[in-house]
Amino acid sequence: MTRKITGLAIAAMIAGLVLVNVALYGTPVDITPVASGKGHDGALASAAGSLQFPEAGDFSETFQRPLFTPTRRKIVPPPAPPQPVEVAVAPAEQPAPPPEAAPAAAPSLLGISRNGGAAKALLRVAGSDAAVWYGNGETVDGWKVSAIDKDQAVLERDGKVARILLYPPWKNVPPPPPPPPPPPVPEL
Repeated sequence: MTRKITGLAIAAMIAGLVLVNVALYGTPVDITPVASGKGHDGALASAAGSLQFPEAGDFSETFQRPLFTPTRRKIVPPPAPPQPVEVAVAPAEQPAPPPEAAPAAAPSLLGISRNGGAAKALLRVAGSDAAVWYGNGETVDGWKVSAIDKDQAVLERDGKVARILLYPPWKNVPPPPPPPPPPPVPEL
């Protein structure tokens, strides 16, 4: 008997859901974007009742949190050491330095990707906002990518070798230890 009642209850629920679906099938749905400022009737919606979306290009907070840093905090380089003060005794004439091209700075390493046996390094050339993936043997700004490890890339140029670490030592410095607790106050 209880099986019959249970079966009839389930059949009644299914029939009710079918009726709801049939009723909703013919109901029009407003698919206008909410951010357009128009309500369901096509008239302008009030500012208090509509959702406000940020502009599509406002990702400044995202770009301030680099993807490949362990803490996802903005990279702040360590302060430069103070320059020594030079005391001139007598002005001496120095020969002009030979006209040489300034050595090009190695690109900065932003990330490393390993897919099977192939590794690629995400490198950004100094003075550029764009970063590009480079594999072994490819050349970027005159530097040849000679090796890519799990946490560094090795670049070569004019016989010079530059090892670029993904996480330079100054980025991995642990935070200072917390100060010791204050001494207990004697009770009176």
